[in-house]
Formats: sequence, C-alpha cells, structure tokens
Amino acid sequence: MVALRSVRPLVLSAGGAVLLVGLLVGVLLPSAHAQSQRADDVFYGRLGGGLSDFTSDLSSWRPTHPFGGGKFTRGAGPPFVFVGEVGYQFSPHWALGIGVQGGNYPVEVYPEIEGISDSYRYTPRVLGRYTIGGGAVAPYIDLGVHATLGGDRPPTRIGAGPSVGGGVDIRLGRAASLYVESRVNLTVPSGAVDGSDSGTRFDMTGQLLGLGLKVHLTAPTPPRIIRLEGPDTLDTGTSVTFAATVNEEAADRPLDYQWDFGDGATATGRTATHAYDRPGRYVVSVSARNRAGTAEASTAVVAEPPPEPPHIATARAAPEPAAAGAAVQFSAAATGGNPIAYEWRFGDGASAEAASPTHTYDTPGTYTARLRVSNPDGDDTRTVTVRVARPAGADTSASGAGPSPTDSTTTPEPTAPPADTSAQERWGIVVASMSEAGQAALVARRYREQLPGSLRVEVRGAESDRGVRRHRVVVGPFEETEAAQQVLRERAEMLPSGAWLLRLE
Repeated sequence: MVALRSVRPLVLSAGGAVLLVGLLVGVLLPSAHAQSQRADDVFYGRLGGGLSDFTSDLSSWRPTHPFGGGKFTRGAGPPFVFVGEVGYQFSPHWALGIGVQGGNYPVEVYPEIEGISDSYRYTPRVLGRYTIGGGAVAPYIDLGVHATLGGDRPPTRIGAGPSVGGGVDIRLGRAASLYVESRVNLTVPSGAVDGSDSGTRFDMTGQLLGLGLKVHLTAPTPPRIIRLEGPDTLDTGTSVTFAATVNEEAADRPLDYQWDFGDGATATGRTATHAYDRPGRYVVSVSARNRAGTAEASTAVVAEPPPEPPHIATARAAPEPAAAGAAVQFSAAATGGNPIAYEWRFGDGASAEAASPTHTYDTPGTYTARLRVSNPDGDDTRTVTVRVARPAGADTSASGAGPSPTDSTTTPEPTAPPADTSAQERWGIVVASMSEAGQAALVARRYREQLPGSLRVEVRGAESDRGVRRHRVVVGPFEETEAAQQVLRERAEMLPSGAWLLRLE
C-alpha cells in the first residue's frame, strides 16, 4: 500500500494533467500534423525552470495530495528545478536532446535518515521527443533515460531509470518558442535519492510544472530560386507545365511554393500546370517561402490562338458539262485562319489565283482542275472534273461542210483532245508533291508495293510558281485521260483523295 500511495500523487499531479492535455490536443489536431510548418534540420537549445516534485519512502514525502504535506511547508528552501538541454531537430516532428535537470526537493531536513541534510539532486538525461502537429501551438511527448545524483552528508548512491515528460510548444517566431511542460524521473534503487531502502522500491524526482524558452542554434537558410522553366509561347486551351528549381538541399524545410499565372489562377507545388483561355501576354510568377525568408521569380509567356490550317469546304464548276469556248464558273469556300490564298490549275496549263475564277476551255475533253488553298499554318487540295463538249451545231467532218442532221438533234458527247501529230500526249496521276527528294522516293516506293505491277510509279521534278523545286510522285503515264480516270475510280481506296491528273511533257 505504501507503493500505491506513492504513485497516486503522481497520477493526480498537475504534470500528469499537462501531459494528458498535450495528447488530447495532438489527437484533435490531425490536420496540423499533415501540414507541418515547423523547422527541421537545426540544432536547438532549451532553458527553463519550475516547481519540483518528489515521491519517496519517508512518511513526510507521502502526502495524500501533491500540494499537501511537509515537503512543501517544512522543507529546506523552496521547491524549484532548473532545466537545460541541447539537441538536434531531425524533422518537424522528431528530435533528440541531451540535458540536465537540477533543483531542490525540500523535506524536513531528512529527520528519519541520520546525517543527510542536502536536498539538492541533479539529473542528467537523454531524451527522444515527438512533436504532434506543426502549427503555432504544438503538443509534444518525450521519453528517455536519466541518472540522478546528489546529497553530500554522506553522499547518496547514483540512481537511474526512465524519464517521461510532455508539454506544449508555443512558437514565438522563426527561431524561438515558449514551452510549458511536466516531467517525472523514476529512479532505482530505492535509496539512491533519499538514502532509505524501506517502503517503495523506487523514488521519483520530477518537475511538477515548468516553462522555458527554446531557441535555434543554427542560422536558418532562406530559399533561392535557381531556375524557372516554362515555355515562351503557347497555344490557348493547351496545358503547359512550369517548374521552379530551388536550393532544396540547403534551404530550411518546410518549403511552400505559390504560383500566380497572371490571369487570376494560382497553384501550389514545385511544378504547376496551367492553360490559358484567351490570347495575350501574361507574367507567370512563383514564390518559395520558408521560415527564413521568401524568394521570387517571374517569366513572361505569350498565349496565341492555335494553328488553323485551311480546309476546303466546297469546290465546284458550273456548268458541267460545259461547251468548248463557253465560260466555266469555278467556286470554292475554305475555312481556317486568315489570310487564305486560293490557287486554281485548270488542267489545260492555265491557272488563276482567286476563290471563284472564270475559265474557258477551247478544246473538248475531260479536264481535272486542281484547287490548292494555303495559309501560314498549312494547305489543302481538292480536284474538280470538268467535261468539255463540242458546242452545239459544230462541224465534226474533216471538210467542214457543216453538221449532219443528227448533230442538230442529239447532245454531243465529250471527246478527247485531238492527237498531236508531233508527239503523243500522255497523262499521269499525281499522288504526292513535296520539297524533299528523299521523302518523295519513300512515298513512290510505298505506292509501287501497293499498286499492281502493270502500273508504273515514278518521281518527277518541277519548279513551282514561287521558284521552289517540287518532287511529284506520279502514277502512269497513260496515253489517254480516260485511262487515268479509270485508274482513279478503280484504285480509289489506294490513292489519296487529293490525287489529280497532270499532262506529262
């Protein structure tokens, strides 16, 4: 029962209450633990003091209440302790410290132990401390081992045992905080503190309630932004990533990053992704902050509308079929970014640069007119087939004696252009046109593998209107346009939709 009476005052002491309050605050503040704002990787020092507490074998040290009994009223001097500690903060939550607790544990001058009158004891210790949470007010608990010595007439034995404490750390600034704590040191053997081996098997020296100051002994290192990476230009609606390189190995933790994209949007983290909805010039800024200071950097970015290559919506010719010598109206409409340039090649060597030109075919036959539209972002092509017939009432005889009776009552059929007596006219199907000869050769080889062996595929060079050398991949040659048109129809799944007929020289 003596041992139970000795432990009971400890459980009911103010120190135990401080420890319980600290634990409750830590449980009730899980969010603070998730986002720590406390420093790490620093050396620190602690210095404080408070009221001493003592539980032992002697009758005057076993009051029924911690604030009653002779140890506070009839002892040698006031009950006080002083505490000193140096340590290293590994992280915002974990630390290791080496310190000493010394003080006066007054009794009525040891009346039951003859010859012992010194009531001062000294307790060096090693502690591991865990801080719960990371806000301005953070509870903590610690556990370690200690040795207790003191008493000089005659000296008592040296005792040792566990040391348990807890409290609350209140941050005052970047490098200082105030703490309030309570602690008990369980000491064995029983006679190490009071010289008496009777009664309990251990003694307890503690700090009933104390407070002190904690300061950092190493200077904090502020952040420094080494590089800010991101694009100079981007397309609206397209997400891009910005990244900040900071002296993370040297700067004190934790580091907080804040991004401002210049359009009202913000983000956090060392990297950030953003998309601009409207064109314009924006200033992207980032700040890195820790307890030692803030670093800032910015860069300019230009958001532009995305490329809009042209696309031919419609391309037609009217009338169709047309009569030789009559005007044919070509018309086209294209979408895409302005300006859009139109270029028609009518298939008879003539061309025009307009969206809706007019052209006259002098010779009956079937012609493939090719339209090309372009803007700074790309181009598109389309072909239109125009059948040109002899005009009504034209003389088809070699002598020119006039039309036959049937010619005036029937619709003339389109005929091929008359044969050239000096050279046979030939036609080819252009399936690709590019500036690089090597690319044209690769395309030609692919078509040779896909098309039947009876169809010839070759690369022909030509100068464009702008003086640029082009390399055309041509299927053919064909002696008649009708033969080329038949291949276009029969091999439509193998040939591109923009393939067009070309008169070969």
